[in-house]
Amino acid sequence: VLHDGNKAPDGAIDAVRGMVAAGKKLAILSNSARLGSDAYGRLVKLGYDLDWFAGVVTSGETVRDMLRDRTDPFFAALGRSVLLIARDATLLEGADYRVAEDLDDADFVLLGSSTAPEMSLAEHYTDILTDAAARGLPMVCANPDRVGVAGAGFIEGPGALAQFYEDQGGVVRYIGKPHAEVYERAAALLGGIPMNRIVAVGDSLEHDIAGGHGAGFLVAHMHPADVAAANRVGEIVQGVAGDAIASLGARLAQNETRVRERLAQLLWRTALDHRRRVVSRQQAQLTRNDHEVTGTAPR
Repeated sequence: VLHDGNKAPDGAIDAVRGMVAAGKKLAILSNSARLGSDAYGRLVKLGYDLDWFAGVVTSGETVRDMLRDRTDPFFAALGRSVLLIARDATLLEGADYRVAEDLDDADFVLLGSSTAPEMSLAEHYTDILTDAAARGLPMVCANPDRVGVAGAGFIEGPGALAQFYEDQGGVVRYIGKPHAEVYERAAALLGGIPMNRIVAVGDSLEHDIAGGHGAGFLVAHMHPADVAAANRVGEIVQGVAGDAIASLGARLAQNETRVRERLAQLLWRTALDHRRRVVSRQQAQLTRNDHEVTGTAPR
């Protein structure tokens, strides 16, 4: 939603600026297997102002803290020798663990930052993960995303390796969207705002939307291409800007193209306009001009 790894989507920075001007509190929730400081640094380079955000929660930093604190029963039961699959050992900083030299020396598997496209499941990890699962080693996955975005393309995410591990009979503890730990942290950053007054905005139905709904947040889906994959429009627009968008989605449910276009348009406008009346005015306009519903929405 905020960037594709290389640049911010058209309109994203203006949308964030508009929400801040409207007095909204914003927090970043990312399935990055890195620390929050890394996420902040990337946003600054892309043109965002850090003062706009109450804070950032990453799945990686959450894992680092849970490994360090060991208050969660799953983490408390882990040994101290880690079979690490990641670009670096950032998640072990400040925690009493060591990287295992080989599988015989490992107590558990930790999936950190993606090593794709240089290293892949098919070419590098199939054998060792199959062996680790057969030995009963537990796994911690610090990024549940099965697919990642890198510029104009897609790469294999750590979640794909974790899914393979489960398929081999391995036990995986996922930390990150759509799981509860990161949503609890994000809500804490927002200073006690009721869950049903927080909107989780994301581009993944599987992670952002399912996770936000499970946490009791309102949800806003910002990836129009995924709308057609939903069983019901209500799964996408539930709670977003009240009855206005939900009503529009129901009216357009029979035409997937119209759903994609109009939801994308309305969700961006909702983010940009702090007067809170834009959606109701749009709905009224649509009622008067049903024949214009097929108009192309801005991308």
